[in-house]
Amino acid sequence: MKTWTLLALIFPLVACTLTTEPERETVPAYDLTDLDRDGVITARDNCLDSPVGASVDNDGCHSGESQALQQDLIVLFAHDRSVITSQYQSEINQMASFMATNPDLRLLLEGHASQVGSHDYNIALSKRRAEAVRQALMQAGVGGDRLEIIGYGDTRPVLMGADEQSAAANRRVVGALASSREGVRMRWNVYSVER
Repeated sequence: MKTWTLLALIFPLVACTLTTEPERETVPAYDLTDLDRDGVITARDNCLDSPVGASVDNDGCHSGESQALQQDLIVLFAHDRSVITSQYQSEINQMASFMATNPDLRLLLEGHASQVGSHDYNIALSKRRAEAVRQALMQAGVGGDRLEIIGYGDTRPVLMGADEQSAAANRRVVGALASSREGVRMRWNVYSVER
């Protein structure tokens, strides 16, 4: 007797049929879509308007980087002079460069004088000093319409006193600019494309 026959006698045949159920759409347990493609799923994203490629926190919000820029200019003068010495050319060039990268800024150049001499003479001298710095900035490429001057004479000393150190500190032209830039810190994420 063959083995198959023997097995069929011992174990009666059990009808075995395979039934297939119709395919059902698989619904994920969680919505994992990321509409703004920042790497944070939409269900958890509190900032759906984050810039593409921006570095975001766990809530999907990017933090703008604020960068404060400041440039100061101080030019000192010899007694009763309005000629700029060559040692201040690098400061003038730096201010001109700063103004070139910030074209919306204007600069007020404040001229000052020591307390030696008459008040009227010191006002005129401080204006000549401020105008000399204005001309140097214009030669460095800054438009004259962005530069204003004022002469304070001896009315705003930084150091009080009749000694030479105080007088030297007060013979000056001062200008200060500040600018703020907002930016977005960029980062790589799963949607980044290698360029």
